[in-house]
Amino acid sequence: MEWYALLLIPILLILIVIVRTIQFKPNQFPEMKKKHEIDEKRVVESLSKMLQFKTISSSDKSNEDENEFKKFRAFIKERYPFILEHAEYSEHERGMLFKIKGESAEFPTVLMSHYDVVPINGDWIHDPFSGLVSDTTVYGRGALDTKSSLNAVMESVEHVLSKDKKFKNDLYLAFSGDEEISGPSAKAIVEHLKSQGVKPYMVLDEGGAIVSKMFPGVKEKAAVIGIAEKGYLDITLTAVSRGGHASTPPKDTPLTDLSKAVTVLNQSKAFKLKMTDPVRYLFNALAPHSKSLPIKILFANLWLFMPVVKMIAKKNGGEFLSMFKTTQAFTQASGSEASNVLPSKATIGINYRLRPFETSEDVVRKIKKIIKNPNIDVAITSVSEATSVSDVDEAFRMVQRAINQVWSDVLVAPYLMVATTDSRNYHEICEHVYKFSPMDVSKADLAKIHGIDEDITIENVINGVNFYINLLEQL
Repeated sequence: MEWYALLLIPILLILIVIVRTIQFKPNQFPEMKKKHEIDEKRVVESLSKMLQFKTISSSDKSNEDENEFKKFRAFIKERYPFILEHAEYSEHERGMLFKIKGESAEFPTVLMSHYDVVPINGDWIHDPFSGLVSDTTVYGRGALDTKSSLNAVMESVEHVLSKDKKFKNDLYLAFSGDEEISGPSAKAIVEHLKSQGVKPYMVLDEGGAIVSKMFPGVKEKAAVIGIAEKGYLDITLTAVSRGGHASTPPKDTPLTDLSKAVTVLNQSKAFKLKMTDPVRYLFNALAPHSKSLPIKILFANLWLFMPVVKMIAKKNGGEFLSMFKTTQAFTQASGSEASNVLPSKATIGINYRLRPFETSEDVVRKIKKIIKNPNIDVAITSVSEATSVSDVDEAFRMVQRAINQVWSDVLVAPYLMVATTDSRNYHEICEHVYKFSPMDVSKADLAKIHGIDEDITIENVINGVNFYINLLEQL
């Protein structure tokens, strides 16, 4: 009898796996396409003009031209008379904030972007601030990142207001001028909103986009919406000694101490893989669409096969692995200035990207425990903790609906962002902070962000405005 009972256990497991796989079906339904009669020529022209302002932000202020930022802000106010007529306008550091009153202030929405751009690098085919318009694209620094989003927000709101439509709740348009250097604009705007007692119902900023080959076996394109961001942590390890001449070296120097520390940290398994909600939501949204039966079996039964998924992540590495864990990258090193002189001080710089629910304090504690060397100082030089995880509910579905009304054939999925955005500042005052850039991009397009010959297709420019209009109509 006991032998038969033992045999039933694997049979029962197999049956559960089969049933769960059969039930692991797509739950997304297509929306009817909804395109609006907008002035497409004006929309493209607006972006072209925005790209002509050299709003380069840099930690080295000598590389910035503050007058370009002022001229950009003046242009925005002049270009959008309906918004300026209906809005209360204020500036916070370089940040621009428009408040458009709705019928109620109970559930306000914030639409965000930034208008600063990174410096020019490499050899461009055309002037990077030309705003050149071809038959298919608009060219210039910031076309993808992210004056295109700012343009789409402003053009859509201007369009809606020109039709004498009113919003159910207050609407805020918030644009920072120093996102690329993690400047104070976004924080200043958030502090202003807090001082006014504003608690947004929803915030939408740049972030994910529509991409191909997002998940194994899924042929459809996926619109990924960030619902959380990993944290950012810079650590400096420092070891000191009296220095001296290299002809009479001691057994251990600051460099050998740090080398041992780097070795044990690199070999450590202290930063474990963990399934967090943003990653689980991504898998649940995309895996049912996979044409690969083994993939569907795995992800329909993570309760059983999670160790296998973790093993695959470790083997593949890259972004797939980074979704599961806090990553560690050794990025900088310094020692003696001469090859025949022992260093009196040596340093190692390490960059960590913190997964949700792991703090900088957790990481520092682990580092000290791993290296076990009280002579090495462990110092935080820069930190921004991982954000909270936004709710995936009706607010998320509003964004999903607006996407599918423009791109009806794409899947929509929440995901965890590795990069950082201004919207991370809003998580403390909002439970629905989403990060999505309304554009369909290829790997080649993504390579142009912060790269050379940045441009955006006119189709994406037009679709972005339609996306925001569809979202605004729900508001």
